[in-house]
Amino acid sequence: MCNLKQIYKTVLIPVILIIFLTGINSITFASNKSEALAQRVSDAISNHYDEYFAVSANNKGDVTIDGQVNTLYDKYNIFDIVERVRGVKGISDFISVDTPVLPDDIIKANLENELRLDKSILEPNRIKVQVANGIIILGGTVSYYREKLLAETIASWQKGAVGIVNQIKILPQKTAVSDWNLSIIIKDLLRNRFPLDKKIHYYVKDGIVTLTGYSHNMWVNDHLQKDCLKIEGVKKVINKIKTAPEEYPDLL
Repeated sequence: MCNLKQIYKTVLIPVILIIFLTGINSITFASNKSEALAQRVSDAISNHYDEYFAVSANNKGDVTIDGQVNTLYDKYNIFDIVERVRGVKGISDFISVDTPVLPDDIIKANLENELRLDKSILEPNRIKVQVANGIIILGGTVSYYREKLLAETIASWQKGAVGIVNQIKILPQKTAVSDWNLSIIIKDLLRNRFPLDKKIHYYVKDGIVTLTGYSHNMWVNDHLQKDCLKIEGVKKVINKIKTAPEEYPDLL
């Protein structure tokens, strides 16, 4: 019996003590690790935003962010910032968007107008916009992935927007540069950039664009040709547009 007690005192107690201290050290290490991650995330956000955001993290790399921003764009931008921080494995957010409440039809009209004004989107009329309780649903098709991303960015800046669902589909590359698709893009270009020039005609064959008809002035002739040449897939532009003389307004 004495031998057992002696063994307990000399062996088991120190082992138990080591296990206990190891557990404390592990907890402390995990705590320090999560606090360090939360600090890195806070520092990354503060490099771009002056507003205060409450940030917490666990030892698995899951980060929680609480705060308020002015636009949906800022909320998405903070996600992008935090995703790049070393050690972040997941993000939970309680970030609210402090945007005025607007009717859905106003948000829709504002977004459609801005999509038409942005020249980087080659075919804005093929992007379909719906809005339900401030949530913007983007649909339709575009030729290039950058157009899909740009449409979402423009949507995120809209006042009244509280969420975005991007369902825009990207045409296959062969379709994007097909004569049919190039014709659609040029049609949109004429409608948006040269709405007064109704007597300009065009056709596309094997990537070669031929422009005919009458325009108001030489500026239209020159800029329409340059804009067509910027469209990916257009190989050449044959410009046969004539400037209508002032004495023959019926040509326009």
